[in-house]
Amino acid sequence: MRTLRTERLRLTPVTVQNAGALWQVLQQPDLRSYQELPNMGAAAFIDMVSKRPKSLRPATSGRFEWLIYLHRVRKPVGWVSLRIAERDLQTGEIGYSIVRDFRGRGIATEAVRALVDEAFAQAALLRVNAFCVPENMPSRRLLERLAFSPEGVLPRGATVNGQVVDVLLHRMDRERWRQSGNSMVIPASGYPA
Repeated sequence: MRTLRTERLRLTPVTVQNAGALWQVLQQPDLRSYQELPNMGAAAFIDMVSKRPKSLRPATSGRFEWLIYLHRVRKPVGWVSLRIAERDLQTGEIGYSIVRDFRGRGIATEAVRALVDEAFAQAALLRVNAFCVPENMPSRRLLERLAFSPEGVLPRGATVNGQVVDVLLHRMDRERWRQSGNSMVIPASGYPA
């Protein structure tokens, strides 16, 4: 995995060395309003991170995460993740959260844009999915801004705070991403075939 840079952000891969920083971010209580996050101590979390794949490339499954840093801000302001299941190595699922004090500034949109570029370029995925609970209007608006297609409701598709909930599925196909104007990658540089 590599560090991703945007105009305002640096997305740093989560490794054993910085997993404690992500664990601290995940302790923010309001992040659990719309998603299920690991509920474990720091040592167990770091151990879990140590077992993850180290590089994002085609035909690799697992969970890949990046801490989001604003330029000139020392602490992470959130995280983004990409999960690729063994049963479908051509589809990834993204996740993202920004801590409360930094919401409403377009940070999540910028970070997700960089992550989707990386997913298509480095992992050669054909599609990227995003799930969110219907009540999470900021997430729904982010996916709309980035031209993800709403694909419908997945009944009982997730657990949030111990409760089984319905989720909305949003999808982006690689070719549509290229044509959407959202990619940060210059089209001439291309994607792997």
